Amino acid sequence: MLPELVIVFLLLLPAIRPFIKALRTQDGLVWLPLIALLVCVGLLPAYGFRPECVPLFVYALVINIRRLHTLISNVNRAYAAPYDENLVPILLSLLFLSLSAGMVLYFAPSVDTALLTEGVRSVRLIDSARNAPIVTRVYEASGTHPVILMSPPALGSTPSVDRLCGQLRDKGFTVISYSRLGFDAPAVSEDGKLHYPAFGDLMGLFNASISGSDTEKANQRGKLIEEGRQRDIEFLLSSIHAGGLGIAPPDSMILVAYDAGASALIMLAASPVFVAAHPEVKGVIAVESPLWSAYQTETEVARENASWWTRLLNNLANILPKPVRATGELPRPAIPTLLMVSDKVTNQKERNGRYSPVVRSLRLPSSLALLIAVEGAGTLDYADYPAKYPLYSLLFSGRSPAAWRDKDFIAGTASLMGNFAVLVLEQPVDGIRHWETGLSDKSYFEAGGGWNLPDARSILLP
Repeated sequence: MLPELVIVFLLLLPAIRPFIKALRTQDGLVWLPLIALLVCVGLLPAYGFRPECVPLFVYALVINIRRLHTLISNVNRAYAAPYDENLVPILLSLLFLSLSAGMVLYFAPSVDTALLTEGVRSVRLIDSARNAPIVTRVYEASGTHPVILMSPPALGSTPSVDRLCGQLRDKGFTVISYSRLGFDAPAVSEDGKLHYPAFGDLMGLFNASISGSDTEKANQRGKLIEEGRQRDIEFLLSSIHAGGLGIAPPDSMILVAYDAGASALIMLAASPVFVAAHPEVKGVIAVESPLWSAYQTETEVARENASWWTRLLNNLANILPKPVRATGELPRPAIPTLLMVSDKVTNQKERNGRYSPVVRSLRLPSSLALLIAVEGAGTLDYADYPAKYPLYSLLFSGRSPAAWRDKDFIAGTASLMGNFAVLVLEQPVDGIRHWETGLSDKSYFEAGGGWNLPDARSILLP
């Protein structure tokens, strides 16, 4: 918040210069918009992309362009730096600055956006099979408790689940999150610095996220991302059991993942080979899984006697993006699986659209899964976004008024995940119990066709 207030102050002084007699003679004020612009640019590597700061950045950029000649004249000392005397542009400038500043203040984070450092240690690993550097963050609880392996969203990565991991650690779980350098946006190195992938790879992530359920090319990219996340998870599980992270091999683990990683977890939970190899995995939590692997490209059967005109039209159609549909094989989770989704899943159009693979997988006769949608939860709300990036939360909000306030989403999500862990752990663990979620019975709940554990609704209403 402090850097944004500094930017506003640096832009405000030149803007009100015509109204304050003492400021009219201060030619050095022409430098303040340039300094403000440089601070705006410096916010990106320091705090990541903050959409609420975009209008402020645009304002600073326009002011600098508009007053470039004034700055040059000040450098040359040719004459006293002029200032606007026309009331209309002055008032319009102040209005836009006020709106930009108001947006920054209204959508200010309710928690510190810096990564947690107390009780957190980083370990760098190398997946030699892929030559992939992976930096883990271990939020270690005291004593012997179940371990949660957290696979963060590719867009947002470790910073988007940092506070959630801290909350789960405070509830008694040892939590391991990670980011893969060169892939996650942003990845976090051992020294806490943020690293972004190459521009082309970043655009690939965006393309898959936006169109992975619609077009063939984006869907193929999404499938590769799911495969990469699956290999991340399997590599980290082997590293944990080999003692590579400095913790004892756990008897009980809960796996948590977002978007493509969530799809990877669902497929792993449906794999007999994985289930047999990892008896320590007692439960899986998949948040907003797109299940891109369940989509197939629509193809048309070419007719042998088609006219040249028809063949020409078909060839032209091949140039356009090919659509995909969720007609592929669906996974059947054989490990207790919690599917956490936005309350948009209660909308029939969304249910038959982006959530179709998840809902259909849930309803398979042998699917050992639960689906939960907190009332008013958006697609980004089961993470740090509501508290750290409220504007993102607003842009991707749910259907109804949210059951939790922005600052409560992290604690509420941690309670839901903790309650699910309590439900699926085979024996009680000291310090691990049910937590209040503050939810009403308006939140959506649906059990899968193969679910056979009792008291499943206690996850929502303990």
